[in-house]
Amino acid sequence: MLKNGLEAIGKSIRSFGQSLDRTGVLLEGSASYTEHLNPSTRCVNNAGRRPKLEAAAFIAPNASVIGEVNVGSGSSVWYGATLRGDINHITIGNHTNVLDAAIIHVAKIHRDIPTIIGNHVTIGPSSIIHACTIGSNCIIGTGTQILDGSVVESESVVAAGSIVTYGKVISSGQLWSGVPARYVRDLTTEEKAFIKQSAIEYAELSLIHAKECEKSLEEIVAANERSKILEEFGKFGLPEKEKAQQEMGMFFRY
Repeated sequence: MLKNGLEAIGKSIRSFGQSLDRTGVLLEGSASYTEHLNPSTRCVNNAGRRPKLEAAAFIAPNASVIGEVNVGSGSSVWYGATLRGDINHITIGNHTNVLDAAIIHVAKIHRDIPTIIGNHVTIGPSSIIHACTIGSNCIIGTGTQILDGSVVESESVVAAGSIVTYGKVISSGQLWSGVPARYVRDLTTEEKAFIKQSAIEYAELSLIHAKECEKSLEEIVAANERSKILEEFGKFGLPEKEKAQQEMGMFFRY
């Protein structure tokens, strides 16, 4: 009985508040404005197709994943990255990392080309990956462009700032660089091992970011209070602050 009464009062108060807001807008006349909440573009349907992100380790809050996009297990899409599978599909393998502000798109107007990316691939910040295929265990350097119909075979590296032109094929185990990108040399065994290790380390780092981004407001406030307490302990040389820094050591490796 009491619960029903409180619910009724709550609805009345909310309705009254909304009425006040509408009245205020009318009184302001031409000076008024309506504040809209911008919907998140983290996961957006397109033409009935929804991104498949359940297996991903981390999708940044301000990343945009649109349409027919399948992100594999343990993979990550970082801050400001855009994956747009609107006119074709994008498939990303396992433990692959699409870093900050990278753009991945597809083609269907002149040629029907999806974008397919393998496992343990690192797509560098601000790269543009357009309607191409990238094999497993590759590094695409910062600001690189891979254009329509290109193929980057497994265990290859494209250096930062390069442009791989239309339909170019980069054979397995090679380093390419330049504008347009050209063959430089074959990769060493150590360099090939580094490619996979780099992807694994980014995947581990993404889990830390995912944990931070998923915190509730209450958890953030509690963490801030705890940090203040640890700082006070640190002033007296107590070990708690040192221990806390060791727990966050992962941040300082990058």
